[in-house]
Amino acid sequence: MTEQRAKELAQDRSGLAGKAQLEATGLSVEMGAESSATRETEKEVKYEAVHEERVEFPTVHAALNDVLVAANFRLYVLIDEWSSIPIDLQPYLGEFLKRTVIPNPRSTLKIAALEYRSRFTISRDKIPFGLELGADIATAMDLDDYYVYDRNPEAVATAYADILFRHIEVELPEDYLAENYRIASGDDLASRMFTQRPTFKELARASEGVIRDLINIFNASYYSAQRKGRETIERKSVLSAARDWFEQDKARHLTDEMQKVLRRIVDDVIGHRNARSFMIPRSLEHHDMIQRLIDARVVHHVRRGYADKDNPGVRYNIYTLDYGTYVDLVDTKNAPQIELIEVNESGNDPEVVVPFDDHRSIRRIVLREDLLNL
Repeated sequence: MTEQRAKELAQDRSGLAGKAQLEATGLSVEMGAESSATRETEKEVKYEAVHEERVEFPTVHAALNDVLVAANFRLYVLIDEWSSIPIDLQPYLGEFLKRTVIPNPRSTLKIAALEYRSRFTISRDKIPFGLELGADIATAMDLDDYYVYDRNPEAVATAYADILFRHIEVELPEDYLAENYRIASGDDLASRMFTQRPTFKELARASEGVIRDLINIFNASYYSAQRKGRETIERKSVLSAARDWFEQDKARHLTDEMQKVLRRIVDDVIGHRNARSFMIPRSLEHHDMIQRLIDARVVHHVRRGYADKDNPGVRYNIYTLDYGTYVDLVDTKNAPQIELIEVNESGNDPEVVVPFDDHRSIRRIVLREDLLNL
C-alpha cells in the first residue's frame, strides 16, 4: 500500500508598508498598512499498487535458443548437490528449468540429488508444479545401489581402481605414472601400489560406495606407507586409515542423538547378531533418524523393496553399517559376517538375500522402530 499526500498552500503576506521620497520642495513621507490572510488547504489521496514478480518463460526460452543456434552449440546443464537447495525452493527452480532448458532440443539437463532430501514437484490448484517425474523426465540409476561392494566385489573394485587412477593421473605430469611406475590403468594401480589385490579390495570395501571416502582413505594409507618406508600400501595401513577417517570426518559430526541411536544399532546388529546388514519396513524409510544417519554416511542403503516370503505384502529396505563402525573388529573373532549373497536353501533363488556365511536369512534382522526413536 502506498500513500500520497498533497498540500496546497496559498498565502498573502501582511505587514506595514512605507515609502519615503526626497523631493526638491521637501521631504515627503507616506505610510500605510496592508491586511494579511493565510489560507491552507490539505488534500490526501490514497491508492493501492500490486506488484507481481514474473518470469517471461517464452522470452527466456527464445533467447536461449537463439544463442545456441547462433553459436551452433549443444548445452549440457549438470546440477550437483540439488538437495542442498532449500526444499521449499526446489519445485520453483524445477519449474524454471522445465520451461526454459528442457523444451530446447539443443539442451540436456542432468541432476544429481539425494532421494530423501529432494522435492521436485508440488501441486498448485491440483496441477503439478516443478519437475514431474514421468515419461519426459526420467530417473537414472541410484549410485548407492550400483556401487554396493558386496553385490559385485570384483566389478566394483575394478571401477574404483579406474576412478582412483584417473584422479591421481590428472594431478601429475603427463605419463608420469606410466614412465616411472609402469602404471597405465586402474588395474595396474591396484596391483602395483598395494601389496596384493585383496588389499585394494579392502580399500574399496572401506569406502562404502562414497568416492570421497575412497580418495581420502587412499591418501592416508599412502602417506602411512611412506612414513614406514614402504613402497606399497599394506592392509594394516588401509584399516588404520579407515578408522581415522571415520573418527575425523564422520563420527565428529554426529549429534548426541545420532550417536545414541547409532550405538543402539551397532550393539543390536553387530554385537548381538554378528552381522552388519539389517532391514527396516518400507513404512520407516522416511524416518528422520534413518535419513540423518544416511546423510552422515554412517549407514548405507543397499537394496529397496525386498519382499519377505514369510510376510506377504510387507516390503523392506536393506541397509548396512559403515565400515568404520566395525573396523576395529576386522580380523578378530567378533568381526561381522559381511558377504552379501543372493541365494536360498536350494541355491538358485535370487529373491532371498543372505548376507552371512552360515546362510541365515537377513529377514531375521529387522530393526525395531523403538531403536530409532529417542
